[in-house]
Amino acid sequence: MVKRRTKIMVMACVGAWLAFSLPVGASIYLAWVQGHKEANGLLALATRGVLNRSAVLRFQANAAIDQLVAEDYEVPCSEADLERMRAVAAVSSYLQGVGRIRVNLLECSTLGGSEAIDIGAPDRNYPLPGMPRFWDAIKLPQNPAPMFSVFSRAGYAVIYLPELVSDVAAFPGMAVGQFSVSDQKIIQSMGEVDEDWIQQFKGVETFFEDDQGRWVSIKPSDLGTTAAFAAMPREQVRSYVDGAAARMIPVGVIIGALLALVVLLRARYQLSFKARLREALRRKEFHMVYQPVMDLRTNRCVGAEALIRWSPPDEPPVSPAVFIPEAESHGLIKQVTAQVMEMVARDSVALLTAYPDTHIAINFSAEDLHSPQMEGQLATLLQHAGAQSRNILIEATERGLMQPDKAKGRLVSVRAQGFKVAIDDFGTGSSSLSYLATYDLDLLKIDKMFVDSFEQNSSTSKVALHIIEIARTLGLEMIAEGVETERQRDTLRAAGVQYAQGWLFARPMSMGDLMGFMRASNDVASVAPEII
Repeated sequence: MVKRRTKIMVMACVGAWLAFSLPVGASIYLAWVQGHKEANGLLALATRGVLNRSAVLRFQANAAIDQLVAEDYEVPCSEADLERMRAVAAVSSYLQGVGRIRVNLLECSTLGGSEAIDIGAPDRNYPLPGMPRFWDAIKLPQNPAPMFSVFSRAGYAVIYLPELVSDVAAFPGMAVGQFSVSDQKIIQSMGEVDEDWIQQFKGVETFFEDDQGRWVSIKPSDLGTTAAFAAMPREQVRSYVDGAAARMIPVGVIIGALLALVVLLRARYQLSFKARLREALRRKEFHMVYQPVMDLRTNRCVGAEALIRWSPPDEPPVSPAVFIPEAESHGLIKQVTAQVMEMVARDSVALLTAYPDTHIAINFSAEDLHSPQMEGQLATLLQHAGAQSRNILIEATERGLMQPDKAKGRLVSVRAQGFKVAIDDFGTGSSSLSYLATYDLDLLKIDKMFVDSFEQNSSTSKVALHIIEIARTLGLEMIAEGVETERQRDTLRAAGVQYAQGWLFARPMSMGDLMGFMRASNDVASVAPEII
């Protein structure tokens, strides 16, 4: 029992720890996931903002150029032409200016007048309708803005500020920008940018952590020619994770504590005698031993009392004086009796075949005597054992007879079927005599307490003799329990007690040993036994 208790306690501690730590660990993980999900959402919003602004800018640039091409009737770079380009730029929110361009020469613009400026080779060319070209950063003379970007098509150029595309940072430390997919060149950006981010781009929206702990998102444009990126510092990501943790970890702690409590309560239940009995019944840990019943007149063995024993694996045996009352108090005694009857049926086949007049006594509790299943179980026992009803003796304790309205009818019925009924532990209760007047019985078992009194010649021995006289007057046969000395045997025999059991004759034994004992005792005896 100690080994099992230790095992259960260790498993309970481990189980409680796991039950607590797993939800807490899961909440920490979920907080990490939720925090990064929130960071992903903000970064995705930023990249969409960059791409949306880029798309709007591209739309406004193409619309402006299309309008200028459609109305191209002025002399290039004339004052009327510049005025026309100023009017187009004024209605576009992202365009700073418009100009005429030929190859790499910005011939005139609304930002520089009619002065021609060589802006060099374009940074990017795309194989798209109209062959647009891009300059990412040029300086216009006499203009306060540090750098402009230029988009040209059909001999016109639109001029805009790079910051209008990338100034979507949501908080300090956030970096955003855009790069060309074809040559992986950064077009414009804001914040601290690492060009190694571009190497992580695989053509689809991507989220990853760089070697400095920054969380990065890259999203391609609809045309696939550019991609936007956004990154936030480690501290900002941690703030989202901490916020999610503040919401989720308390829930995980509560769930973990409840689960750990369930595990501990379960372990407490498993340590209880009720749970141990249930487990023993399920695992069929019980076995039977049989104490011979001797005929005092012939010294022959005429039967045996079936006694249940419990020897749990790797544990000391548990006394019936301990587990039987526990089984009764926890409502498990009927299951115990059912297993007793199964084992007796299995064990007694060979015995009853060899000695068909032998009886096996089985103890029945109050719950058994009150149960509607009792008679069916007895019928099953007889069938499996190949026995007759006279081979089974039903032993009922005084406590089992305390409710005559339930027990009397059952006992009348089984006696009518040929089973014999004995009242066990007679004289130890307060209503023994009333039971003799209430029930029709066949035998009376004299409790060991009265048998022991014959050794001391105490007042109890006089009570024992009165019990014997009462039984004889009522025509009941008697079985004395716990006979350990020859003096007790002789006194009982002289008083007219027919049968006895106890260590003087034999200790409880297995069915195999019982058959050997019965064969030996009956071969020695010369007079046939009087059968119960």
